Amino acid sequence: MDALIRDEDGRLLIVDPVYKPGWDLPGGMLGDEGPVDGLLREPHEELGPFPACVGRLLALDTVPRNVYGRTLIASIYAVHLDRPTPAEEFQLQTQEVRAAQYLPVAEALARLPELLRRRVRAALDAEGGAGTAHLRDGKPVETNQRDHYALLPAPLMSATALVFDQLGRVLVVEHPYDHGDGIYFGLPGGMVLAHESPRQGAAREIAEELGLDNVPVGRLLAVDHVPADRYGRTVILHVFHAGPFTEEQIADLHFADGEISAAHWLSPGEAAERLPRRVGRRMLAGVKALRSGSIAHLEEGVPHRGSPVGLTPAERERLEQGGDLAAADHLAVRPKALTASAVLFTDFDGRVLIMRPVYRKDGRWLLPGGAINCDAGETPRQAAVREVREELGISVPVGPLLATDWIRQMQRPAEVVHVYDGGALSAHQLASIRLPEHELTQWRLADSEEDLSALLPDGIAPRVRSCLAVRAAGAGAVELVNGRALTEGAVAIVYRPDSGELLLHERDEQAPCWPGYWSLLGGGLEDAEFPDEAVIRELWEEARLRVSEPRLVERVWDLSGSQQLVHVFAAPYDGKPEDLVLGEGRQLRFVSPQKLDSYQMPPYLRAVVDRWLQWRASP
Repeated sequence: MDALIRDEDGRLLIVDPVYKPGWDLPGGMLGDEGPVDGLLREPHEELGPFPACVGRLLALDTVPRNVYGRTLIASIYAVHLDRPTPAEEFQLQTQEVRAAQYLPVAEALARLPELLRRRVRAALDAEGGAGTAHLRDGKPVETNQRDHYALLPAPLMSATALVFDQLGRVLVVEHPYDHGDGIYFGLPGGMVLAHESPRQGAAREIAEELGLDNVPVGRLLAVDHVPADRYGRTVILHVFHAGPFTEEQIADLHFADGEISAAHWLSPGEAAERLPRRVGRRMLAGVKALRSGSIAHLEEGVPHRGSPVGLTPAERERLEQGGDLAAADHLAVRPKALTASAVLFTDFDGRVLIMRPVYRKDGRWLLPGGAINCDAGETPRQAAVREVREELGISVPVGPLLATDWIRQMQRPAEVVHVYDGGALSAHQLASIRLPEHELTQWRLADSEEDLSALLPDGIAPRVRSCLAVRAAGAGAVELVNGRALTEGAVAIVYRPDSGELLLHERDEQAPCWPGYWSLLGGGLEDAEFPDEAVIRELWEEARLRVSEPRLVERVWDLSGSQQLVHVFAAPYDGKPEDLVLGEGRQLRFVSPQKLDSYQMPPYLRAVVDRWLQWRASP
């Protein structure tokens, strides 16, 4: 029975026995005792008492009788010192050994006899693996293929899960023991068993630790490689997504096996502060991969440079310009965007066709359309045609592109939506609509601004309004960001309720567009400003005119001037004309509708004013 003992620097302890030539491992012949008792007795008889514990069996060697005169079963066990013990602290029993030394592995092996050297080398290989070296005369015994691969050195396999609740918080568990760094917090998970896949291991650990059965484990978020210096073996850790847990599941959490003492639902930032640093980094990388639709490749929680979540834009640009990224890494780290197509249909009264999907938990409605199968070579227009056929069950020609909408999202990849004009559907075509029950529950026509705002998601309602304005103006395809035109304006038809006169503003030669024309008060939207806020601000700046709730009349494109989508409002004015103060331009003037022809107005605004006057005059 021999003991393989290392010091804190990984050097091997060998002894020079008195009773035979050459150096040896601490140990000796087994008496009428078990292996553990023998291994604790023999080294103490050679080196004096020292604190140690016997670990696992590393090698078992059968030496045939022709070597020593009878068959010998020799074994090597890992023996671990309870505390660092320098060689000079050993109390050498001179009747047993002359010397004891810690030596680097290569130097120690060189001092051992050939047969023992082979046995120790096999034990060292087994130390880095999962099995025991089975030897005959110091050489590996031939095994079948399955046993061969089972004995090869291999990393440990572990699986954990990022469990979320409905609010996007992460489950952080508290253990009754610390993780070696004084921190008691961790994530659910554990070691993957030999017969399991990582996903199966994660599901089992969730069931055992949280007391919940049948929790679906979602997609893989990250793979983290932990080097051997922490656990003595390399660990490959898989991070999966689970949840979001319902309130009922959260209420059912219980910790029957005692591995967890408490559970905490924390934001990702709060969780990173509670968890050990390496685990916090791993968790944040997994959250980022979840939001970006990618998989993080990590080394001790730090993303590899080829990982899609591994580089900031500035670092990515530096590596790309320096040519330091391989072609595959370059593709992996480039930003990704989702792509979709939608179709705007109305009836002959201008009401917008919308549908209620099964999968939206908020009950909001959408335009017909869906994701573009760009990986199969599908174009945006082809996707629009296919989605109309699949969702509405009708085949109608899809008209021109109305808008391309770039949707900025901080928590997930950006999305590009191409909106096409489906035209006006007849009563017969509307009656022919057949919805797929597994995807859509009903369709309807939204007939007002209030309908669009109440039924559509906040990000889609502005897109529909912009596309309706594009269609009405024949403006061609426009570029939108989060449903709104890149440049927008707001003007107001200010009128006197008693006389019906309209307030016109004469622009001077410094005006960026339509210089010298008579226009409506207003201007461009500033950053993050809504159209009604802009028109209230512009009326005050240009005329010291206060309004509180201007009413939207319509939206129109200024194709020949500012190229803006202009929101036209109407606002009554009961004050005195002399109370108005000109802020810019040449002059302000109230004009009777009958005299508008005497004033040169931008054609697109004159058309809006004429439509509004006609509406005012109608019953």
